[in-house]
Amino acid sequence: MDFAKVRELIDRSNNIVIIVHTRPDGDAIGSGLALKKALEKNGKNVTLISPDPIPVFLEWLPGAEEILVFSENKADAKAKLEEADMIFIVDFNTFSRAGTLLGEILEDYLSQKPVVMIDHHLQPDKRIPYIFSDPSKASSAELVYEFITNTGLVEQLDPDIATAIYTGILTDTGSFRFDKTSGRTHRIVAELIEAGAKNADIYSKIFDTYTYDKLQLLGEAIRRMVVIPRCGVSYIILDEDTLRKFNFKQGDTEGVVNYGLMLDGVKFTALFTEKPGEDKIRISFRSKGDFDVNRFARKYFNGGGHKNAAGGNFEGSMAQAEKTFLSKVKKHCDEIKNS
Repeated sequence: MDFAKVRELIDRSNNIVIIVHTRPDGDAIGSGLALKKALEKNGKNVTLISPDPIPVFLEWLPGAEEILVFSENKADAKAKLEEADMIFIVDFNTFSRAGTLLGEILEDYLSQKPVVMIDHHLQPDKRIPYIFSDPSKASSAELVYEFITNTGLVEQLDPDIATAIYTGILTDTGSFRFDKTSGRTHRIVAELIEAGAKNADIYSKIFDTYTYDKLQLLGEAIRRMVVIPRCGVSYIILDEDTLRKFNFKQGDTEGVVNYGLMLDGVKFTALFTEKPGEDKIRISFRSKGDFDVNRFARKYFNGGGHKNAAGGNFEGSMAQAEKTFLSKVKKHCDEIKNS
C-alpha cells in the first residue's frame, strides 16, 4: 500500500465511513473501533457501520455504543455512506461479506469514492484501489496497528485504541495459540499493554462472562457432536429450535466450532447453525494441518476465509445441508485424514 497516498486521501476527507463484515467478531469490531478512534484524533467525522448487531460479549468495548447497525437503521447508514468522502472496509475481502444489500451499495460507490481495504483474508477483491492485505497475519487488528503507524495517524497509542486492537488480536489468534501468531504479533501486544490495554481484564470480559443459557448451549453442542473417525472429521448441528430453547443471542455460538478440533485424530470440523429469522444455514469450518477449508468453503458452500478457518452458507434445509456436507467429506476423506 502507498501509505503516503492514503494519508493524503484521509487529510482531504471530512466524513469517513468504516464498514465491517456480517456477524462481526472480535477482530472486526476491535479493528473498526481502533481505526475509528485514530481517524477521529485527526479531526475526522467517522461512522462505523456493522451489518448486524455486535455480540453481547463485545458491548463493553470503548465506543461500541456508537456503532451504527445497518440491519436496524438502514436509512441512517445509507445517509452516512452518501455523505462519506472516503470508505474503509475492514476484516473482509469482498463486498458480499457485508451482506447482500450493503454489498450492493458498496459496489455502486466503488467508482465514486476512494475505498480502502484492511484485511488478512485470502483473495482480496482486486477492484478495490487501495488494499492493505496480508493473509500471513493472524488478525486484521494487527494490520490496523501497522496501518495507523505507517500513516502516522497517531503519534502515541491511547488506552482505547490499544484495548480495541488487543481485543482483535486476542480473539483472532485463539488467545495467541494459532500458528500465524508471530514474534511480531507478540511485540505489538507488548506495546498495546504498555499503552494501557489491560490484558487480564480484556480476557475476562470476553471469555469469563457466559450467561447460563450460553453455557447450556455449549454443553448441548458438545453433546450433539458427530464424529467420523475414518476421515478425521467432526461436526455439530444447532438448529433453530435448539437456539430458541437456549435463548440465543448474537455471539453465543462464537468459538463453539473449535471444540470439534479438540478430539484426538480430528483434522476437520464444522458447525451448522440455523439462526432465527435467517433463510439460510450458516456453516463455520476449522481444520488443523494441511487441509484447506478456505478452498472447501469456496468450492461447495459459497464461502471462504483462511486455510484453516473459513465460513460458508447453504440455502435449503438443515437435513439437505448435512447431506451435502457428508457427500463432500466422503469425496475428500483420504485427503483430510492424511493432511
